[in-house]
Amino acid sequence: MDAAAAHAFAIPPVSVHRPTTAVEDAITLAAGVWLLTGTYVDGWAHNNLRDLETFFTPWHAVLYSGFAACALWIAALTWRRHAAGVGWTDAVPAGYGAAAAGVVLFLVSGVADFAWHSAFGIEQGITALFSPSHLGLATGAFLILGAPFSAAWQSPARPWTRLAPAVASALLAGMVAAFILQEFAVFARHGLIQTYINVPGAPPMVAPPTSSSIMVSLATFFVSTAVVFVPVLLVALRWRLHAMVAAAMALVPAVALQVMVALRDAWLVPVALAGAVMVGMVWAVVRPAPDRPARIMTAAALCPMVFWAPYFAGVALHDGALSFSPEVWGGTLVWTGLEMLALAALTLKVGAPAGADGQVSRNTRR
Repeated sequence: MDAAAAHAFAIPPVSVHRPTTAVEDAITLAAGVWLLTGTYVDGWAHNNLRDLETFFTPWHAVLYSGFAACALWIAALTWRRHAAGVGWTDAVPAGYGAAAAGVVLFLVSGVADFAWHSAFGIEQGITALFSPSHLGLATGAFLILGAPFSAAWQSPARPWTRLAPAVASALLAGMVAAFILQEFAVFARHGLIQTYINVPGAPPMVAPPTSSSIMVSLATFFVSTAVVFVPVLLVALRWRLHAMVAAAMALVPAVALQVMVALRDAWLVPVALAGAVMVGMVWAVVRPAPDRPARIMTAAALCPMVFWAPYFAGVALHDGALSFSPEVWGGTLVWTGLEMLALAALTLKVGAPAGADGQVSRNTRR
C-alpha cells in the first residue's frame, strides 16, 4: 500500500478541542462572577480607602480566590477531555484556549503584583491603572471571562442554548475592560463634561470649556462607548437579542462603576437607567438580527447616541447649567454613533459563522 492509500485509510485521530456544554459554561461564569466581584471590590478599596500598605487584604482574598476557582475549573475541563494520543493543549475545550493562556498570565501577573507592591508599595488613584502587574491581571481576567462567549460563537448547534452564557460572558469581559479603563468611564463621575470656577464663599460656577478639555471628554466618550457597546454588537452578530437584554448590557456596567466609587454620584444611576431604556426602545424598533446587517449597523449607531443623551441632560439638571454648547454635546453624540457604525461595518465583514440564529443566506436581507 502506497503512502497516499495508507493516509486515506488511516484511523482518524482522537477528536480534540471538544466543546463545552451550556452547564459547563454556566459554572465557568459562576467562577467568573466571583473573580469579577473581587476585581470591583479591590477597585472600591483603591477608590475609597487611604493608606493601603499591604498586599494581604480581604478584597485581594476575594479576587485571588475567584481566580483560583476559575483556574481549577478550566483545568478540570481540560482533564476531562484529555485522552491517550491527545496533547494537553489539544484537550483544552473549544473556545477556551485564550482562557487557558489567561490563567497563566493572571498567575504570573499575580506573583509580579506581590513583588511590585513589596518594592513600591500600594498604588493610589490613577497610578493603580498604570501598574504593569495590574494590566496583566486585567488582561488575564478578560481572557478567562470571555471563554464562554468564544465557545458559544464556535458552536454551530443549538444556538439558543448558548445565548445566555454568551451574553453573560460578553458582559463580564466588558466589565473587566470598564474597570481597568475606569478613568475613561463616563458614568463613574459627573464632572467629566463640566468646567468649574471656584469662587470663595460661593458654589462652583459652570464655565465654558477649553479646547483641550473638550478633546479629553470626547476621548472618554469614545472609550466608554466601545466598552459598553462592543459586547452588545458582538453578541448581536450571532444571535437575535431581546430589547431588554441589550438595555441590561448597557445598564449593568454603569451601575457597577457607581457602586465601585461608593455611589458618590448616585443620581447618575437613574440617569443610566433612562439611557438603558432608550437603548431598549431603539432595539425594539430597529430589531437587529444576524441576517439583517443594515439593521445591526443602524442599531449600533443609534444606541450610544440615545444612551449618552440622558447623561448630558442629567448633568445639566444637576448643576443648573452645561459647559458644553449644543454643537459640542450634539457633536459628541454623533461621534459616538459614527464610532459604533464604523465598528459594526468592520465586524460585519467577518460575518457570523454557519449555524447562527437566523441562518445567513446568500442573499442577505437588509
